[in-house]
Amino acid sequence: MTAQISLQPMVTTNAAGLFNTNSAGFTQGDAMDDPAVKFALSGGVLSTAATAPIWGGLPIQEFSTAGQTGAFGQVQPGTNTLGSTILAATASNNPTGISVYNQAFGGITTPQSTAPLYSPGMSVNFYRFGSGARIPLVLDPGSLTIDGELISTTVYFDYTNNWVTTTNPGAQPALPVQVLQVSTSGNKTVSYNSGTNNANWIYNQNVALCLI
Repeated sequence: MTAQISLQPMVTTNAAGLFNTNSAGFTQGDAMDDPAVKFALSGGVLSTAATAPIWGGLPIQEFSTAGQTGAFGQVQPGTNTLGSTILAATASNNPTGISVYNQAFGGITTPQSTAPLYSPGMSVNFYRFGSGARIPLVLDPGSLTIDGELISTTVYFDYTNNWVTTTNPGAQPALPVQVLQVSTSGNKTVSYNSGTNNANWIYNQNVALCLI
């Protein structure tokens, strides 16, 4: 007999998996909340020269917009108030930033196309390189070896597959980012079908959290 009270505080617990929410993983193009960089969020208008819609998590090109001129050469009021002109970057053109979904509420979704898309003339939000934003981008499955390496490891962007890769897909400069983290599960990324012009969320791709 003892005066000590028998106590087993961990006997009562939830059954395995019940009431358990896994919040690991990232959403492509959804920049991490950061009060130090949130005011660097910028917006522009997708150019009418664009040949395809754009979505969050893609390298973009930003062009300064001086406004449209009238018959006598004067700038028409209000024609340059929506921000810069934006185009999706290509392998032959250096990107200036990354498009994001943050505060971009006008994206088009349909039952057949569940990921928001932005067509020419629509507003596109983005962060410029050097802003310090942390943005999840799709990662090439063949580049998972970057996990655990220096964050300054050289990476490129494959404009055919729309993902970050450690293999230069052509004679192009490195993407000016640092890979802070690699996530292989729980991610939400965009799959675009150029044939149907639809984009849907998928959940089986790797993601690299990139500091731009």
